[in-house]
Amino acid sequence: MASNSLATQFQAHLDEFQISLEPSALNYLTSMLAVMSMSDKVKDIREATEMFLDEAEVDPEKINQFYATLGKGNVKTSSGTSTSISASSPSAENVPPLDQLKPISSIEARRMKRAQKKAAAAASSQPTEAEPKIVATAQQSRFHRETLETSSKDIDMQTVNISVNNLDLLVDAHLRLKDGVRYGLVGQNGVGKTMLMRCMADNILAMPSNLNILHIAQLETFDETTTVLNEVFEADKACTKALREYEILHAILGDAPQSTSSNTAQLNTALHSILISRMETRVVTAQQLAQKRSGTRGHDARQAQLAIETEFTALKTQDPQVYISSDMATELITDVFDKFALINFDARKAKARKILRGLGFGEAQIDARVQILSGGWRMQIALAKALFVGPDILLLDEPTNHLDLPAILWLQEYLINETAGLTLVVVSHDRAFLNAVTTETIILRDKMLKYHAGSFADYESTSEEQRVRKQALLDVQAKKRAKLVASIQHNVQQARATGDDKRLGQVASRKKKLERLGMEKTEDGKRFKVSYWAGYHTSARAEIEMEKALKTASIKIPDPPPLRYHGSVFTVKNASFRYPTSNKDVLTDVSLDVGPHARIALLGPNGCGKTTLLNMMVGVTQPTTGEVYRHPSLRIGYFSQHVVDQLTLTHTPIEEMRSRHPGLSEQECRAHFGTVGVSGNTVLRTIANLSGGQRNRIAFAIILYDAPHVLVIDEITNHLDMGTVDRLVEALEGFEGALVLVSHDVWFMKQLMEGEDDDDENDVKEERAFYVVRNGAVKRWEKDMDGYVEAVMKKVRKSDKY
Repeated sequence: MASNSLATQFQAHLDEFQISLEPSALNYLTSMLAVMSMSDKVKDIREATEMFLDEAEVDPEKINQFYATLGKGNVKTSSGTSTSISASSPSAENVPPLDQLKPISSIEARRMKRAQKKAAAAASSQPTEAEPKIVATAQQSRFHRETLETSSKDIDMQTVNISVNNLDLLVDAHLRLKDGVRYGLVGQNGVGKTMLMRCMADNILAMPSNLNILHIAQLETFDETTTVLNEVFEADKACTKALREYEILHAILGDAPQSTSSNTAQLNTALHSILISRMETRVVTAQQLAQKRSGTRGHDARQAQLAIETEFTALKTQDPQVYISSDMATELITDVFDKFALINFDARKAKARKILRGLGFGEAQIDARVQILSGGWRMQIALAKALFVGPDILLLDEPTNHLDLPAILWLQEYLINETAGLTLVVVSHDRAFLNAVTTETIILRDKMLKYHAGSFADYESTSEEQRVRKQALLDVQAKKRAKLVASIQHNVQQARATGDDKRLGQVASRKKKLERLGMEKTEDGKRFKVSYWAGYHTSARAEIEMEKALKTASIKIPDPPPLRYHGSVFTVKNASFRYPTSNKDVLTDVSLDVGPHARIALLGPNGCGKTTLLNMMVGVTQPTTGEVYRHPSLRIGYFSQHVVDQLTLTHTPIEEMRSRHPGLSEQECRAHFGTVGVSGNTVLRTIANLSGGQRNRIAFAIILYDAPHVLVIDEITNHLDMGTVDRLVEALEGFEGALVLVSHDVWFMKQLMEGEDDDDENDVKEERAFYVVRNGAVKRWEKDMDGYVEAVMKKVRKSDKY
């Protein structure tokens, strides 16, 4: 049968079974089937084409029937299409499925798993949130270098496209990462920064197979029974695997890598288990490679996958006593002992301890079990694991969340000085940290990736300079255009009045000049040349385009009602606090006054008592001794570290607001959420499906509903993008009530505590103050924020942590 008949017959068979594929998939299948014929085995045709039916979510039974009847005439499909099969052909029901003729491939395993998931979902009576459908593609060719092993550690991928639930996040973007460069990835909340990292690390995009890419989110699973130190140490899978193989053999052989007649049977069983474990790793690698490659090379990769899966199945059925020869045993024992000898376990454990101490873990916490630690500490364990492994490309998403200032400064120094040769991509709302750590910036905007050779602060400065320069060019161009238009109109009028044809020649010349108005220099300052301007254009020169500033929804804080009281709204007098199960005070003899328009900032590392003091001030806890005075009509808005976690994930924002304020209508809820920039369909989505920044806004809006006189804010900037932090600073600066702040974001604190004030200097000095919480005492810090950062940095550099 001719090759083109196979493509035609395959298409007709799809129509008989009422299977609809995407046009791009059909075009690809047609070109692939053009080099095949019905003389090829059905299993080869199935292996080459089945993935497209699987991606179209065709029922597994229907797929089996489709291939069982391919080339055998018409059949009665499950949809009711009826014709007959030749008498010599076996019926579809009697044709054995291909998975009985060969080992189960990864495609079949995925199909079976999907069918199981569908059955489980149908059997479940409770509604569940659907997993997001992620589609990520990049430019591929017959010689697609991204799926090959090369010595280069650079990434250069064209036309990257990422969509989630049919919502485009990246469209024809250019992903470029140079080896050893520290990048800052910036963009508004929800544009897809975290999703891009996930697609890179989880191999949803076809990344180079020789690179070890690690996303911190991949390390957020923990062994509850092990210690923190072991959890970090075992994050290095290759080292851990070498250690476990050595322990298996050491238990049998001792320190001498040689067998005796008495332990041969036990040794052969152990060596066989090691071979199975190694082969399993190869099977996973082959499956990943088969998924990455396409076309002829994809077909070869899938054949290689089937071969290694068959080999793996055969290995598991072997008798260790027969399969393991003496030469094989000697070679494997030598390999295991040599790998173990190359690992300096003492040095690696010392490195793990150093990283944990730098991130704020005490010695007792390092040796404690993971199960006793809270969520914030677990996130720090995940960060420690990422730093300890040291991959080729490390993706850090908000690494400063849950870290105190000493830990942030330590991490900053570690990333600058201890990560040579490592490519780093950081997403962070902390401007000071981002500017200190990164050397280049990636801007995710308008579904594209733009690159700037400098820090984020340099990018902001350069962008502002470009806007000023282009605005000046636009102003000059507008004047030239107006002058030329006026000249053209004048000469036309004169030519009509006098009949002078020379005037019309001047008009034509002026029109040509008018057409040439536009960019006179390129972005890098060079003279603009039309010959360098590729493509079809409707004008003689490129237009001067002003880059539109990012629009971040504003935040409006309602003015509190007047208290008609000019004294302190908070007064903490000789207060001490001790937890019931402790015999030591967390806070001792604390005295503090907060005026009606005060700006108070509390400084200190995690665990020093800042949050304890806030809880005591707002009335969550009561002092063990001393007293806390609050004005009887005082309204307090308390944004604690756990306020977002207290939101009901199954509620929508409107349902959450109504559960706390039952009398509100949907329109009133929408209007209030609009004051913090949450509008449209966002208020109708469940909180579980909102981003971290959106959840912060929802929690903050609920706190602001009562128009508080005092805002007590504890780490509000976590998960917010830089634009939202800017809007938050603007809103808090205009707030007429009192502010009590706890934050490890240096830029955020400086903007609110050291900004300009309309009052005279004496009032500013009284109303703005830093307090350091240390060893249970609360003392005023007389210097500015930079002075405190400098003092902490000196301690970090002098300590043995770094």
